[in-house]
Amino acid sequence: MILRTFRQIQNYSRYFAQLLAHNFKFTTAKLIVSNRQCRNLAALLTIVAAAEPNRKNRRRSISKAKYNMSLEGKAHHYLNSLKVRWMQLHEIPGLFAYQLPDTKPNRLLRGKHGFYAELNENRTLKRRAPQTIENLNPTFKPKAFNFNKVDALEVMMTIDKEKDNAEVQMIINKSPITKYHTLVCPDVKSNLVQRITPESLSFCVRFMRSIKDPAMRLGYNSPGALASVNHLHYHLLQIHQELYIDRVKLEPLAGGYAYRLSQDSPTEAICFVIERKDDEEQVREKIQTIYKLTECLCNNNLPHNVFMTRHRQTDNLQVFVFVRQKYCVNKDLADFNVGFCELVGYLPMGDPQRLERITETDVLERIRDITGSAYKDIYQLVQHLVSGTIDSYFQLPFTI
Repeated sequence: MILRTFRQIQNYSRYFAQLLAHNFKFTTAKLIVSNRQCRNLAALLTIVAAAEPNRKNRRRSISKAKYNMSLEGKAHHYLNSLKVRWMQLHEIPGLFAYQLPDTKPNRLLRGKHGFYAELNENRTLKRRAPQTIENLNPTFKPKAFNFNKVDALEVMMTIDKEKDNAEVQMIINKSPITKYHTLVCPDVKSNLVQRITPESLSFCVRFMRSIKDPAMRLGYNSPGALASVNHLHYHLLQIHQELYIDRVKLEPLAGGYAYRLSQDSPTEAICFVIERKDDEEQVREKIQTIYKLTECLCNNNLPHNVFMTRHRQTDNLQVFVFVRQKYCVNKDLADFNVGFCELVGYLPMGDPQRLERITETDVLERIRDITGSAYKDIYQLVQHLVSGTIDSYFQLPFTI
């Protein structure tokens, strides 16, 4: 009995000795690996520190929590919700003036610029009659149609006012040009006329910078440049087709962010580039410059159009401002009109025969006719605005 117990103790001793040796080897191996990892991590941190010696001098961005609560953080969620709601409303009989078909007859016009024309007969036949807006400093007429009068069902969402940005109602366009065609209406109850405000421009720029769908484009028509309602609004619409404006070449004009279109472009325009890497101060400065330009144009009764789109390679936001010499008082629904869509290469057509017959030459002649010599002083004006050498941009005289 004693001998058996002694042998059992020996066996247990050998077992524990083997187990202890195994654990010692395993722990030692882990320590060696851990030490190697620490050395590798230390070496990596040394490389990172050497590569970024000025990290402490970088401007601190807003916190993640604050960003998530800002327009920039929520813009794409707004857009996704808007798309869902727009499609739901599009199915309600009688809410829209007409239903957009899934596909529409279209043509890519022959020529070097590639203007894209698409048939939309219903917009010509069934849309609300355009208002006559006599000048670029009109008065608000509460008895005329305005966005206070739309059915509550047409308002897809209201985005609250924030910092420099206006409160905005997203309202369906009852006569849509494209899928998701939405009217971006700032501070509706303030009865603002169709003239760009700093807060509405700030909203549009920040919204367009933050969404993730490059096919979404935003445009504005001033009075005399195809605006049809004298109540401040912008157009948000989806255009998948690559347009000439998406590949246009730019030539530096001022400040490293203001450009003109190259000489061989089909139109003239000012392009302001708001880069992805721009900080808050830079974005605000560029918005202010664009606003000053539109104010100059209004005070000199020069009609204009604005178009915002994301560059498909750089993802920078490009804000194009088009200026014209001729003031269009009435929109001719039976003819080929020129608003921001047409100026960037997208031509909604109301007549199937016109769709088949129109040529690039027709388009260029019409655009050049309304533009006239408007840009003669505009380029110099932009240089002064960017450099800050104009004290009173509200009273700047033109020689046009």
